[in-house]
Amino acid sequence: MSPVSPESIQLWGGALGLDFVNTVDYDARDRPLPAHEALGAPIDLARWARRLGVSRGRGLLAAGHEDLAAALDLRERLYAVFAAIARGERPPAAALAHVMGVYAEAVAHARLAPSDGERPAWDLQWPARDPGRVRFAVAADAVALLGDPERLARVHRCPGRDCGWLFLDTSGRRRWCSMGACGSREKMRRMYERRRSAV
Repeated sequence: MSPVSPESIQLWGGALGLDFVNTVDYDARDRPLPAHEALGAPIDLARWARRLGVSRGRGLLAAGHEDLAAALDLRERLYAVFAAIARGERPPAAALAHVMGVYAEAVAHARLAPSDGERPAWDLQWPARDPGRVRFAVAADAVALLGDPERLARVHRCPGRDCGWLFLDTSGRRRWCSMGACGSREKMRRMYERRRSAV
């Protein structure tokens, strides 16, 4: 059983699209680690959507195995795009094309409607029961981030072992997904190595 769930996983990305790619941990070669997977079943996708406000209402979205597979495919491509950007590299063309394809599908299925809030804006909205709305919302958020040079320059990849999470460094000083998680583990590891070398 995975040690994380859609309800317990930390939301340290700073953007919906980054929180979505962070629903699994990654090794040093950017490969997902199945033992740290928060979206192991279709119902997990629906639970994550409810937690992040992508779906509303009492019931969960009726997501199926095809919905989950499509969402995980998008997650893989988004990670390839944003991890490359975090390293200062050009994102893979095939991954960008996939993200663009999902975004085009999202726009085709959406209506432009006023959002909730004190200062309403207009945004894309999808039918409440459409399980595709998870992919669509994530793709729309990712494209908005890709089009914002100031925020995009702040995308970083956590160097923690078996982490690889992506986040927006809004302070300009953040190195880790969390100082309390990967940051403190690295401090402990260095302290242990110093003691060993002293012995």
